[in-house]
Amino acid sequence: MSLALFLLAESIFNLGLSAFFLLYNLRLLGLGFDEAFLGLSASLMTLGSLCGTLPAGWITARFGVRAALRVTFGAGAAVCACQALSTDRVVLLILSFLGGLAAAFRAVTIAPAVAQLTTEQNRARGFSWFFALGIGMGILGGLVGGRIPLSSLWIPCAFAGLALVPTLWLRFAKGGVEDRPRLIYPRSPFVVRYLAAAAVWSLVLGAFPSLYNAYFARRLAAAPAEIGVIFAGSQLVQVGGILLAPRLFAWTGLGRGIVCSQVAAAIFLALLAPRWPLAAAGACYAAYMSFQYMSEPGWQTLLMNGVRPEERSGASSLNFLVMFSAQAVGAAVFGWAVARAGYAGPLVLTAMVGLAAAATTSQISRR
Repeated sequence: MSLALFLLAESIFNLGLSAFFLLYNLRLLGLGFDEAFLGLSASLMTLGSLCGTLPAGWITARFGVRAALRVTFGAGAAVCACQALSTDRVVLLILSFLGGLAAAFRAVTIAPAVAQLTTEQNRARGFSWFFALGIGMGILGGLVGGRIPLSSLWIPCAFAGLALVPTLWLRFAKGGVEDRPRLIYPRSPFVVRYLAAAAVWSLVLGAFPSLYNAYFARRLAAAPAEIGVIFAGSQLVQVGGILLAPRLFAWTGLGRGIVCSQVAAAIFLALLAPRWPLAAAGACYAAYMSFQYMSEPGWQTLLMNGVRPEERSGASSLNFLVMFSAQAVGAAVFGWAVARAGYAGPLVLTAMVGLAAAATTSQISRR
């Protein structure tokens, strides 16, 4: 029951924020801001996420997962509502940073929350449902958001705030961070190997996905409507991949399943380097994103299974600190390389980094 309440709260929040972020940049453009401002806003949000990971871990450990979730839902909805109402440049940039802080709380609390609401046997399935519902709500939020007037952008923010309601009945089992109010960072060789592998893989996660729409628009001359269809189709394929992930992990084992999904993602990423017809390129992109997201439930399960209950918040904060940092580097380097060499070479090199990440991942569980 508690897992269902948690997923309900997350689904409500995801739906509201998906609709909001579909429209937010359009509102900024309508106010006269240019792409440079949008990029600066996104950078400040990433900076806020980086600054918030360690404090979020401490607060999660000190006050409990439920309290941290309430901060996530309440602060996230409030910041978005202020963004929907403000028109001042400086205020909007400050709100972007604060939005990043709120996003850090959400990222850090996910793994400890699912870990406490599941057992080791069904944990991968719990993470799969979480990520699948998140993507599904993103699709629905996009469809709903397209029908909301820009002048009513506060509506999805208010809906996101309703995620607080299920937390009134949400309870977490004792024996984890709820009854150990200290933030403990794990220091085992396993965690060191995990974070090293996460850093390499996050370089891949931050690279091409940040420019996928530019890839289709500039390299394949796709119209915005065509890009939208490709994106929606890829989201549906991702849901299927994530829901199939527990079966893959049960068949191959958790570590090998993650490696298999990473290798497959790297192969399909490399297949985007040739200049295919739009439909074929869209299929390769959907497959790449599906295998990329298929590894996510495995990653979170692997980390939560490898640390003690009292170390989960600390492990999660370290994980996202490393991932956010590496993704920022991956996005910057990939964009710089594409601007100078086009897409083909950087895509192949990024795929090679993905294969290196798979090799690094295979060493995580070594004793």
